[in-house]
Amino acid sequence: MINGLQSKEIDPYHYAEKLIINSELISQYLDGLLSKNETYRYNCFKVLNVVSEKKPELLYPHWNFFINHLNSDNNYHQMSAVIIIANITAVDKEQRFEDIFDSFYENLKSEKTIVPIYIIKTSGKIIKYKPHFEGKITDLLINIEKIHPGKQIELVKSAVIESFSEIFKNSSKKDEIMSFVKNQLDSTSPKTKKAAKEFLCKWGEN
Repeated sequence: MINGLQSKEIDPYHYAEKLIINSELISQYLDGLLSKNETYRYNCFKVLNVVSEKKPELLYPHWNFFINHLNSDNNYHQMSAVIIIANITAVDKEQRFEDIFDSFYENLKSEKTIVPIYIIKTSGKIIKYKPHFEGKITDLLINIEKIHPGKQIELVKSAVIESFSEIFKNSSKKDEIMSFVKNQLDSTSPKTKKAAKEFLCKWGEN
């Protein structure tokens, strides 16, 4: 185990800076993502997440590790993979994400909520780095009710609105997005209804 990461209170930025300086330690952090110690595992993820945002090129060579995590039956492994893969698409010069696009978004069909929500929440970032997917991703999110079979679909829609707020300014599908958001003003989820109101206020319609 990496010394200090067993504590519940750590500064992930401190460890990330060390890791950026000495990238040979990455393999130890990747091993940590497989640890049965929940605190240690989560701390390893937090540090790697910071690195994936600040220096994604350091994790790009480990793309297949995160793909294996994405294909795991473990929700935690999938969630961490979704977040980090979205970050390292920033340096995806070999267009590896293009190869896994369908399987990545296939996870929206999960009956559980956590992984679909994180896929939705990271979609704005993926569109930023892969703008040619903007229309395709937007269509998926607009049709989330037909895709996601989980019982918390109304809550999931709040994440959709959150992502739409990120991409709306440059979206090619403003009318479709606006229509989707307006329909959520009658949502049974207070969080989704609030998100819809805030979106419409931000983008000039209320």
